[in-house]
Amino acid sequence: QSLTPAKIDEALKSLYATGLFSDVTISHRGGRLVVSVKENEVINRVAFEGNKKLKDEQLASEVQSKPRAPFSKTTVQADTQRIIELYRRSGRYDVRVTPETIERGQGRVDLVFNITEGDKLGVAEIRFVGNKAFSDYKLKDEITTTESNWLSWLKNTDIYDVDRINNDQELLRRFYLRNGYADFRIVSVTADLDRAKGGFILTYVLDEGAQYRVGTVDVVSGIKDVDPARIRSALRVSPGQVYNAELVEKSVENATIEVSKSGYAFAQVRPRGDRDVQTRKINLVFAVEEGPRVYIERIEIRGNTRTRDWVIRREFDLAEGDAYNRVLIDRAERRLRNLGYFKDVKITNEPGTAPDRVILVVTVEDQPTGEFSVS
Repeated sequence: QSLTPAKIDEALKSLYATGLFSDVTISHRGGRLVVSVKENEVINRVAFEGNKKLKDEQLASEVQSKPRAPFSKTTVQADTQRIIELYRRSGRYDVRVTPETIERGQGRVDLVFNITEGDKLGVAEIRFVGNKAFSDYKLKDEITTTESNWLSWLKNTDIYDVDRINNDQELLRRFYLRNGYADFRIVSVTADLDRAKGGFILTYVLDEGAQYRVGTVDVVSGIKDVDPARIRSALRVSPGQVYNAELVEKSVENATIEVSKSGYAFAQVRPRGDRDVQTRKINLVFAVEEGPRVYIERIEIRGNTRTRDWVIRREFDLAEGDAYNRVLIDRAERRLRNLGYFKDVKITNEPGTAPDRVILVVTVEDQPTGEFSVS
């Protein structure tokens, strides 16, 4: 067949992608195409040295380099970064990992990760800038990250964890929305390492905005047989009260259930807030609409290694065969998060066997639920 530089380049990439070769060259010799390869050595065993805080079994399960697999520098570099990331999640940012190989002959090598763990670096101080309505003390109570103190050996909430800080930002946002600050936003979050204090200094820069109250509350029904007055009685918000985003969500849930009792399982209740900056009021309108007719084919639960399926399923107001309702699914997701059993909860949809069928996929990540107390 005809030979082009593009085909040669594609062949090179394919050979390297196998992970079996450390070097590949393709050359012309007369009318021949010669492919010269240098095979990767085979890993005899994978060992870890210098690790005390993390066990060998835990590290071995995280790295991709395995015994009897080809030795790949790219994979080893990725494994090195993965080990560093594991230690950083436990607050050890001074960790150093150096991979080494020991020749064993016959194309075999031992792969050794030399680890210098370093000292634990926690959160030395949490600062808030721009908060006027609430004190630093109150805001610290609303987030899960804590400052290091003499009890740090009993807890891990004082460890600098990016995922936890992202979650804390959402907790702060929900806290302000519960208290009427609809314009609230987090301008920035910075983490500065202070060697003198032995940890990170977290600084949240906030823009609180004005506090809003509820103006008018109205219900508009696009379904002929649904009485707006009946829906209005299920709402949890009323004119004059401080605007609370969680009560608005609860009102949507109650209204959706009330509409379902009337026989409209596919109905959707959508809230709309018209903000009046001058009077600092939010006028709420709850619109009842007929949604698409979609059914739940099945509910799949993934990632639960400790928690039984029925513990998760009991938090759903829905079951296989019921009408799909996004509000009730979001409600179940919040319930699962509030259990405290899981580090992360995510509910997604996958296409079912028919256009009007969906599969609910509940992905959870278990976390230790033990408790130790001293009094």
